[in-house]
Amino acid sequence: MPGPPHSSFYHCWRTRLGPVPAAALAGLSGGERARWARFHAAGAQQAYAGAHLFVRAVLGHYVGQPPAALVFGADARHKPALLTTQPLWFNLSYRAQWAVLAVSDAGEVGVDVEEIKPVAGAAALVEQLFSPVEQAALGHCTGAAWWALFYAIWTRKEAWAKLLGMGLNLPFAGFSVVARAAPTAWQVPAPGWLGKFAPDAAHVGALAVRLPPAAWPPVAWQHFTYPHLSPTAAGNLLA
Repeated sequence: MPGPPHSSFYHCWRTRLGPVPAAALAGLSGGERARWARFHAAGAQQAYAGAHLFVRAVLGHYVGQPPAALVFGADARHKPALLTTQPLWFNLSYRAQWAVLAVSDAGEVGVDVEEIKPVAGAAALVEQLFSPVEQAALGHCTGAAWWALFYAIWTRKEAWAKLLGMGLNLPFAGFSVVARAAPTAWQVPAPGWLGKFAPDAAHVGALAVRLPPAAWPPVAWQHFTYPHLSPTAAGNLLA
């Protein structure tokens, strides 16, 4: 189990998703298996099962329990919570290739990961969900740079919304992760920490922490690539 550098830790775990053997599904709860069965596409089933088995494997290390024995509930905002006496906050994001899990003993965390690729309707999403400053920042970009900035903004907004346990119920256009349009300057919507990382060249992610104004020490994330328990080299990450 990786040791925290101080009394509070912020850990970001990642794993590549792939085929899940049928026998491994026994490691999921009955509710998780029921949800897995509701996915019609094989790829979606595989990603869901792999991501949730990953969550169980990682959190099991922290609480010293077998992954299949972990019991999950939900808090007042319907945000998933681990039913344990040990304070532990976590947040999961996954796509077809990667699952990413943020874990801390210090308070709420949020994480999002996305594949950088063109998607239909992106302009409408920007108009509906991005703040005026964020829209202006995108107005200075074209081509691949536009998509890179789109996902940099989107992952930050999504990670912040997940931190708050609100998801898309949060008025996305009502807050901004961009302070200045050109050159782009980043900001945190409220006291906290918000930044990006990259699991590989084709994906971008963001992590969020909400802190009181006088919080100390500052947030220092450690990154891990499951199943390795040693931190990933800082050179593989983007600030």
